[in-house]
Amino acid sequence: MLVFITGVVTMSLEFSTGRILIPVFGSSLYTWGSLIGVILVGLSLGYHIGGRLADRDPSFLKFCAIIFSAGLYIIFIPFVSPMVMGFSTLYASESQYASLLATSILLMMPTFLLGIVTPYAVKLATNTLSKLGNIAGNLYSVSTIGSIIGTFLTVFVLIPEFEIRYIIFFLGLTLMILSSLIGLSKLPRILAISVVLLLFFPTTSLVGGIVSHYGTLVYEKETPYSHLDITDLGNARSLYLNGLLHSKMYKDNPTDLAITYTKYFHLGFLFNGDAKNILFIGGGGFSGPKNFLNVYPNATIDVVEIDPDVIDAAKKYFSLDYINSDLKRLRIFNDDARNFLSNTNQQYDIIILDAFSKSYVPFHLMTLEYFKILEEKLGPNGVVISNLIGSGVGDTSDLFRAVYKTMSEVFPSLYVFPTVNDNFVIIQNVMLIGTKTDKDYNKFELTQIASKNNTFYKDIPYATDFVEDLYERKIKTDDVPLLTDKLAPVENLINPITSRSYIIEEQIGPSKRTGLPWTENTMLSLAILTLIVILWVFYMKKIWKRQIHNNHNNITAEE
Repeated sequence: MLVFITGVVTMSLEFSTGRILIPVFGSSLYTWGSLIGVILVGLSLGYHIGGRLADRDPSFLKFCAIIFSAGLYIIFIPFVSPMVMGFSTLYASESQYASLLATSILLMMPTFLLGIVTPYAVKLATNTLSKLGNIAGNLYSVSTIGSIIGTFLTVFVLIPEFEIRYIIFFLGLTLMILSSLIGLSKLPRILAISVVLLLFFPTTSLVGGIVSHYGTLVYEKETPYSHLDITDLGNARSLYLNGLLHSKMYKDNPTDLAITYTKYFHLGFLFNGDAKNILFIGGGGFSGPKNFLNVYPNATIDVVEIDPDVIDAAKKYFSLDYINSDLKRLRIFNDDARNFLSNTNQQYDIIILDAFSKSYVPFHLMTLEYFKILEEKLGPNGVVISNLIGSGVGDTSDLFRAVYKTMSEVFPSLYVFPTVNDNFVIIQNVMLIGTKTDKDYNKFELTQIASKNNTFYKDIPYATDFVEDLYERKIKTDDVPLLTDKLAPVENLINPITSRSYIIEEQIGPSKRTGLPWTENTMLSLAILTLIVILWVFYMKKIWKRQIHNNHNNITAEE
């Protein structure tokens, strides 16, 4: 049974720790590669050392002690993760190596200890060499089955239903309690009970979540795709995904646009003033769709959002149901954007792409093939607006310039609108607009169009200011790749952006702050846990010495 449980815990720990790392390092290839690689290295070392330990001095007492040690280490992960990730970000020069360093510190030791279990169990279960192969195969099969169940259990049950810290505590406690009950003495059982009381006793319970919140927490959930937080700060309500700001709403005016870059979405009407059918890719708090419903009474809005929990949160906490109750001009599709566009027959006048973040971009929504699908779904005067994050110079411009290069293969005319005036050096939201018409407008001509477009000029504040932000310098693209389904190295391109500051001030609060909040209770609990570890180390030392002494006596008796 212990071999099966360690298999369950190994895979569950991988997915759970991933939810701690992603708010800081992003849901990138590097983060998941680091998780998988570190766990494989830890297990490999454990298999090797476990076999040697078993051959030297096999003991069921030691076997259970190793499992107990792994559980005790796992308990510490939510406590030490903020410090570990802060250290990794500070001392690793590139963010992909920072995620590798943090993952190694958090997971190498527990997976190493869990790796020891199966070869050690093979030795304990083997009485004759004639059955060694059968026993080894059975035990490794049991461990693998445990890993399979741990994967499905964590993905489909634990993460959607429970807070990450509780999942990790549960994994550690499971190992500690089972190993102490099955094969250890009184002291480990007392230590396990002490940890349970420390973590869940009402007066010292660690009630804070994994992600620290900026403002008053209104709602929190682990969705199938991210960690979702909704917070209130004064009159503002914000939605965060993996610690990054995605939407903001004024509670006394739900249709207003509270984040500056979202106001640039209206530029689509500058290039297609007769637009009626509009598609938003990425919902979030539905700030843009709500505003468009209010400003353009003749427009119909479709929104594609992949996360069902984000849609539910927008309906409940961002006035979406109330706004749309009388209008009936909003359709919401819970689907992947590319899959939706590949299967719909609807033609759109404006398509707004707002599905990216500072730390994650779905590569299949940035390739040449994808933009060709977009172009096919646009009407004759169709416009696509892509909200990107980056700058105009340096390595933080690589992603923006690669997308510019890719879109230029499909759309005859492209326009770049930085959202921070003329300061295109800092990382910011950049609006990249592509049109199906081959007419290239300059800044003066767009200003003239804005003044004639009554809907745009009258109802949208700062219209002429937006036009003034048009970036008319040549975009260099010869040193960045053309993004295709076969080659889209977006992780390399976004990596410089992930590790640097972003202009939206609210992200300074929750981003890069994960783990348990450092309250007095947390520090006291950590001190008590450290004391428990010290007691356990002395107990382990006693076990090892006693076993060595017993083996020595047995050898002497045989002689």
